Formats: sequence, structure tokens, C-alpha cells
Amino acid sequence: MSEPKRLHPISAVINLVKSLKDALLPILVVFFLNGNILSGEIEWIPLLIWAGVLLLILVAGIVKWLRFSYRLEEGELRIEYGLFFRKKRYIPFERIQSLDFSEGIFHRPFQLVKVSVETAGSTDNQKAEGELTAIKLTEAKELEALILREKNNKFESEDTEDVEPQETSRKKVFEMNMKDIVLMAVTSGGAGVVISGVGVFFSQIMEALPIGAIYGRILDWIQIGVLIVAFTALVVLLIAYAISILLTIFRYANFTVLLDNEDLIITRGWLEKKQMTIPLNRIQGLRMDENLIRQPFGYASVTLISAGGGLQNDSDQQLRVLPFIKKREIQHVLKNIMDDYDLEVNWNRPPKKAKPRYMMRHSWFAWLAVIPLSIFFFPFGLLSIFGALAFTGIGLLAFHDAGWEVKDQQLTLRSRSIIKQTYVMKKYRIQAASLSQTILQKRVNLESVKVTLKSGVGGAVAQCLYLDEKEARKILGWYRPD
Repeated sequence: MSEPKRLHPISAVINLVKSLKDALLPILVVFFLNGNILSGEIEWIPLLIWAGVLLLILVAGIVKWLRFSYRLEEGELRIEYGLFFRKKRYIPFERIQSLDFSEGIFHRPFQLVKVSVETAGSTDNQKAEGELTAIKLTEAKELEALILREKNNKFESEDTEDVEPQETSRKKVFEMNMKDIVLMAVTSGGAGVVISGVGVFFSQIMEALPIGAIYGRILDWIQIGVLIVAFTALVVLLIAYAISILLTIFRYANFTVLLDNEDLIITRGWLEKKQMTIPLNRIQGLRMDENLIRQPFGYASVTLISAGGGLQNDSDQQLRVLPFIKKREIQHVLKNIMDDYDLEVNWNRPPKKAKPRYMMRHSWFAWLAVIPLSIFFFPFGLLSIFGALAFTGIGLLAFHDAGWEVKDQQLTLRSRSIIKQTYVMKKYRIQAASLSQTILQKRVNLESVKVTLKSGVGGAVAQCLYLDEKEARKILGWYRPD
């Protein structure tokens, strides 16, 4: 593989589709807003300009494919690309942490994959260090094997032209069936994102329709406008919820976790299959999430906190290794991955005097909103009191769920906002630990603990609020060097 290689020609099509996707909104604006095309009054000059732009996009995609090449040479992955200015990117093998594979709808018919090169400097919020848009699956595996052999100091004694992909001893440690995927989709909170998108779509449609005339005739026919609005909102909610379920099923179908020596491999996806490799030595800790819907049924999700890397251009950038699992089964599964993490915890809890502070912390803004809502929307505004009581109840839950434990080299912190989160961390992985105390908290000897782990550009922050002052300082004393 020392000779320069090109990507598969389908990469030109992928570049074209990606460019068209980015230009879709301007194209729609030109067609539907310029010159009222629906009435036959068309201004041809803007349309011809956009036709020229589309032609340039097509040509640019082809030229970009022709000008892109990659090769392995002198212990580096060398990528060269550029239309007018030739750019070169050399990535040493020792910096490469993993090669992540993904297969889209354009890749599968031709047995192709997209390869994202993750390095020690890659983070969850940045693009991959290098990306091969479309290469043969066999070439991708060969590339992975060659890099691995070079990193293990075996590459020098072998002829690169005769290298075959190495046999791997992959062990399956977790797999989700379709029943669990559907349950996860039904109990997920992704509907909110889709609702906002559907709302934007409906707002644009409403602006284009003669709403005034339609609404006037409806009121003439039936005087229940509030019911119509409520019914419309319900329909939008149900549509968004259904879309959210389908997207989650497509994203997590065939979800499998494999252990390959010192790497954790996650594969998932239906229409677009993705494979992500996580070096175990980059894992900083783990977080267990339980939302209000799943918690009563004993389900949770587990996310790995990594020093970098992850799925790029994805809505779920976090390394969710167990997206949906019975809480009692987590310890057994994690023993096959990280046997030094212990989830059997004897919780130390905040003192009873902290309960009012938890309740006020989660509900003060809701109680403030009750006053103007009750005044300006009386009597229906009084219903906002029930919302404030709900937030107060969440504060009470937060008090009962909060806790901590120090066991040898492990610190476990648990807290709740809306979702209950449990962080499990090793002492040598913690980046920083601090205590905070307000004047009011000092009067009753309460302090809050905050711990930071390295994760991407910033960090993952775990905290436990309003602990007894002596216990909080005990945690900080455990973290300080001997």
C-alpha cells in the first residue's frame, strides 16, 4: 500500500449528494419564492445561475475525487488532496488510536466503507484527523492490520505487498435484540428534537396557506377553535414521537459490543452501519443514566467517558456502550470490559437539613413564574401551580437519589437534574476536584463536591450537592496526593 491510491468513484457521488444537501434550502428558496413560480411568473436568470452552480458542484465532486490520494509510507498514513492548492496530511502510526468504519446506502451495494482516522488529538466535537470517503472493505481491513502491525513493531520484517488481514479474537460482550431497541425508542426523549423540526416545517406551510380564509370558514362551521388547536398540537406530537422512534430504531439496529484485545468495538445501524473502535486505555470513567420513564422499570443506559474520539457528525457523540439494559445486568456485562469498576455501592447520603435546599434549587424558577401566569391568565394561570409542584417533587427525588462512596481507588457520585446520573471514576483518571460553599451553606455546614474527568475539548463533570462539610472534605482529602 505504499503506492498512491484513489478512493472508489462512488465518493464523487457522495460528495455531490453532500453538496446538494447543504445547498437544498437556497435551491428551494429560488424555486418557490423567486418570481412566484406557482403562478407561472418565472425569472429565468436566477434559475440559470443556480443551474450553473449545480453544474459546478458536480464538476467539483469529480475533480475532488481525482485529486484525492492516500498511501502508507515511512510509518505514516499520507493523504493528499486539494483542487487548486495541493494539501498534504501525514499521520504517524503511533498517533492513530483507531480506525472507525461506517457504511451508508451508497457504500453497501459496492462492499465499501468510510474510514475515519481517530488520533490522540481527536475530540468528540471535532472532525476526524483524516477521512477516506469510500474504499473497499478488504482494503480498509488491510489498512487496519498494517497499522496495527507497525505499532507492534512487526511491520519491518514483513513484505507489505503480501500482508493479509490479521486474525482477531473478538469476543461479543453485549448485543441488543429488536425488542429492547423498540422499548428504548419508545422510552427515549428524542421526540423533543423532532417536535422542533416538525414545528418549523408546519410554520412554513402555514405561512404559505391562506390561513385567514380557512380559519374564518372553520369558525363559521364550528365554534370550537381551541379544540382544533389542541387537536393539531396532538397530531404534531404524535408524528414527532413516531419519527423519533423510527430514527432510534434505524440508528441502533444490530447494536453489538465486541472486545478485541485492548480495544472495544461498537457496531450499529440499519440504513447506515457504523463501527467505532475505543481503546480501553482512553476510557476515563463511566456514567449510568436513568430517566423518569425507564427508572421505575429498572432500565438504564451506560456511557463511557473517553479522552477523545467518537462518532463524527452524529447526534449522539457520546460513547454509549450499553444504550438500554436492565440495571441488575450492568455489573455482569461491565466485568467483561472493565473488571476493576465496581457498581455495588454502599451510598453515603446528604443530611436531612439539605432536603429544603434540593427542593428549592429545582423549583424556585417555577414558583416565580406562577405569579405572573396567575395574574395575566387568571383563572387558567393558576394551573401553573401544579407545574411548580412537579418541579418541587423532582427536587425531592434529587435529594433521595444523591449520594457518594469512596472505595479504595474508586469514587462514585450520584445526582439528579431530570435524569439520575451515576459517575464511577478512578482516582488516577480524575483531572480536578473542588468544593464550593455559599454563605448560607456555611451557616449550616454544607458543601458541594465537583469532580472533572477529561472528555473531548472540555470535560465531564460529576457533582454531589449539599453534603455534610466533613464528608465533602473527606472526598477532597482522598483525592489529594499522599
